[in-house]
Amino acid sequence: MKTVGIIASPSAGKDVRRLVGHAGSTGDVDKVSLIRRAALGVIESGIDQILYLDDTRHLIQRALEGIPESGVVMNPIDQIVMGSGRDSEKAAIALAEANAGSVIVFGGDGTNRDVAKGWASAPIVPLSVGTNNVFPFHMESTIGGIAAGLVAQGKMRLEEIATRAKIIDITLPNGAKDLALVDLVLVDGDFIGSRAIWDVTNLQEGVFAIAESATVGLSSIAAALQTIDREEDKGLHVEMGSGGQLVRAPIAPGTYETIPIKTHTELSLNESITIKGPGVLAFDGERDYVLTSEQEVQVSIRKEGPWVINTHRVLDLANMNNYFVTSV
Repeated sequence: MKTVGIIASPSAGKDVRRLVGHAGSTGDVDKVSLIRRAALGVIESGIDQILYLDDTRHLIQRALEGIPESGVVMNPIDQIVMGSGRDSEKAAIALAEANAGSVIVFGGDGTNRDVAKGWASAPIVPLSVGTNNVFPFHMESTIGGIAAGLVAQGKMRLEEIATRAKIIDITLPNGAKDLALVDLVLVDGDFIGSRAIWDVTNLQEGVFAIAESATVGLSSIAAALQTIDREEDKGLHVEMGSGGQLVRAPIAPGTYETIPIKTHTELSLNESITIKGPGVLAFDGERDYVLTSEQEVQVSIRKEGPWVINTHRVLDLANMNNYFVTSV
């Protein structure tokens, strides 16, 4: 069956930055509406099946309940959900096993990271629902849905309409592998606490795979020093601290901060560097791993992430081939 997967994060757009900054909140009603419009786009493409993660808030289930009978099979992924990022990771594994032709991801940088951890080469349409989003797109979900459906239908080759994302590849002290899609930052501290970073005074150093000018979040610090496009085969290593420059950057919606910078160095693709503890590693803006003073991680940027679907290119090719035109 020609299948489109849908994964949505119930926690996206609801972290601590709403309390300490000026970020807005994305409620369940808004998310359900976004998902429903995407599903209607998928259905319009003539797909056979929508396979979805039935999250703890039942966002996708609620969205699909409002859709008239279309002949498209709509099934939840058979898995137990726990309300954590592991849900999205496991759902991505299941969609890979089901040979889904594309996956629509509703969430922020963290949700897309979870999907990439489950299915590294997933063909995705990442739609933004969250706070400091750099990786996903801000677009009308109807268009994202029909683009995902056309790709899953096999109407065009993936290489024509998608690009392989970079990842920040991390080898942890125990030898295990992890990844980030946008940035990996070491901050002061010896416990995780609130996962989202909002205090920039404890930043030590970071590796950035994406540092684009018109973004908000930690990557905006790197962008002020040197822009790194998401499709460029390079990245940036930044050491924070006194002795060099001062950068003024929008680290959250409505919030500019001044960050002292010691050095910044361009990284080539596959070039490896070492980040040493102590501190807490934050993956795509969220604290996730504690390093002791005796521990270190190996970090490199690789072109081994998901295939990110260019919806404009998909629809351009569809229009060029008169996909939406019939003779009368």
